Parts: sequence; structure tokens; C-alpha cells
Amino acid sequence: MLRTSIAGPAIAAATLVVLMAGPAVADNRGADRSHAPASLQGSWEVTITPQDCITGDPFPAFAFNSLMTFHAGGTMTETTANPTFQPGQRSLGAGYWLRSGRREYDAVFQAYIQFTGGNYTRGHQRVEQAIAMQDDDHWTAALAIAFVDPMGGTTRPPGCASVVASRMP
Repeated sequence: MLRTSIAGPAIAAATLVVLMAGPAVADNRGADRSHAPASLQGSWEVTITPQDCITGDPFPAFAFNSLMTFHAGGTMTETTANPTFQPGQRSLGAGYWLRSGRREYDAVFQAYIQFTGGNYTRGHQRVEQAIAMQDDDHWTAALAIAFVDPMGGTTRPPGCASVVASRMP
């Protein structure tokens, strides 16, 4: 008899908790980048145009292409066709991305510079970008680029670039 009297209120309480938690869980999903409008998730063809970090003047003659893939869960990979790297000198880039506004994202990745040669010293390249979605299939970004040696020192002045991206068809 005691079990029956406790079971009824316990079931009612559990049902109430589930009903109240449901909307909270659904509302929280809006913060998940993979469910957000204009999601960055997917692969993008990217044109990177280096620019003067002080004046913002672009150097279009030095523009190059890259491919960036933003994975569900907030990780990303990147590869570049930057002709200033020697073959095999730079690894793929790996990093993360996160939503910073309704249609804005921040992304950071690093790639290893495998050996010293040409314009680059062994270490790694770190790229930070502020991305603004133009529509579901296009975005622009400002990049900040740093080159770091294995001991943590910089190997060249920081770089800046502008980016235009299109979702890969």
C-alpha cells in the first residue's frame, strides 16, 4: 500500500521535470554551432589576399587559394596552395571554430613548418580569423598570422590578410 501511494506522486513529479526540461534543452540547441542558421559547417574554397597590417592595403598579386573544412563539433582542417611554401614544407592545418555572433564565427588553426627554407623557418604557423557570413554560401574574414619557432619565439613579422570564401559545391 505504501508503494502505491509513493509511486503516483513520483511519476507525476518525473513527468513534470521532463516537461519543464524539454523546452530548456531545445532552447540550448540554438547555441550549438552545428544547428545555427547560416552554419559554417562544411567545406569552403577560400581566396586569401595578404595585406599591410598597418594600412590595410591589399597585395592582390600575392593572393592564393586554400581549402577549409569546418567539422560538426567545432574542429576544422585546412590546406593551402600558397606558392611561397616549398613542396612538403608546410603540414595541413588543424584547429577549432566557434560562434561569436548571430552570423559571426572565430576560427583558429595551426600548421607545422617542417623545415627551414625559402621565406620560412622551422616551427609552426598560427592563423586566427574573424569570419562574417554574407549568406549561407559565402563569407569574408580578416586573418592574423603568426610564425613561431620551436622555442616559442617569432620567426617573422606578423601577417594580415583578407579572405573571401564560397561553399564548395
